[in-house]
Amino acid sequence: MQSWTSIRTAQFCLYAIAGSVFLLLNAFGYAQDSIPSVAGSGSTIHVSSQFVILDAQVENKQTHALVGDLQLSDFRLLEDGVPQKITYFSQDRLPLSVVFLFDLTDTVRDALKPLAEGAREILGHLKPEDEVAIMVFSSHTELLQNFTTDRTLAADAITKASAMESKDGTFIHESMYQAVQQAMQSTMPGSRRVTIWLTDGTANFENSMTLKTIGKGAPARLHTKEEATAELLHSGVVVSALIDRTAATDMTMIVLDANPFAMLFGGRTGDIRKYAEITGGPVLDTSKKEIAARLAALVDQIRLRYTLGYRPSTPKPQGTFCQLHLQLNPSTLKARADLHKVQVRTRQGYYR
Repeated sequence: MQSWTSIRTAQFCLYAIAGSVFLLLNAFGYAQDSIPSVAGSGSTIHVSSQFVILDAQVENKQTHALVGDLQLSDFRLLEDGVPQKITYFSQDRLPLSVVFLFDLTDTVRDALKPLAEGAREILGHLKPEDEVAIMVFSSHTELLQNFTTDRTLAADAITKASAMESKDGTFIHESMYQAVQQAMQSTMPGSRRVTIWLTDGTANFENSMTLKTIGKGAPARLHTKEEATAELLHSGVVVSALIDRTAATDMTMIVLDANPFAMLFGGRTGDIRKYAEITGGPVLDTSKKEIAARLAALVDQIRLRYTLGYRPSTPKPQGTFCQLHLQLNPSTLKARADLHKVQVRTRQGYYR
């Protein structure tokens, strides 16, 4: 997020006054149409029209420890309240297509190099068949390296990202829209597409005022939260994040919260977590000293998620939003007392 001090005082006061006057007057699963066969661990799934794939994570509500020993029969899936027959089930079989996104805004500056070092180290944690893309973001995104399995190319792009900076703010909805579009450029049909955001988790409001002041690199027409959410739900991309709040983050938030005109430029947190919740993706907090370990834990959580596939039992018009509810079977819960305090994290739905 753009630091408070980077906004010129005189300019801010002018917009603050104008904004206050304005305020007084004006008292967020995907269906795959045709995907080639996907091989993995001795099995092949043949995916055809309207076959829905979703990732799921089962974890203890209190400790967040993963439950990794479940089988297909342990799950019950509902689409718009109607039970569905799960016909594909796997864990850690499909390759990953991961987009790493580095926050270039001022409050992340002190953590950017440690985040980059952790990301370079984590490349060795991936499987040879996993592909990665490298992007940076602020008021928009920039692609530094398209999807590749060449770890040297990826590492070079991460190094480049660590030396970059932006004077713009964080327009998270625009950046999310662009990141999802990049994730869909995966070169591996049937892979599990994931975005990993390395950020302090803060964002600015996206409006005509911030576009002129801290959005000079942004497109003239910004995508809205609703548009970014729809793009995400159409895509099947899982959103995850590693959040490192720096001293500059905390100071900026204090200043913004104390100022009556703070809402003109924003200083909010939680957007990344909300997007992750929509897709059931993991979000972990970290500090400089433990970035590599926490990022490894994040990748492990992504890898150990269950992948389930089914063909919807009820025909619906194209463009219909279908709500998903994945849960553990009552018989499984009855047989295993250790599962009574778990939660199933997956996407909230998809568009036909």
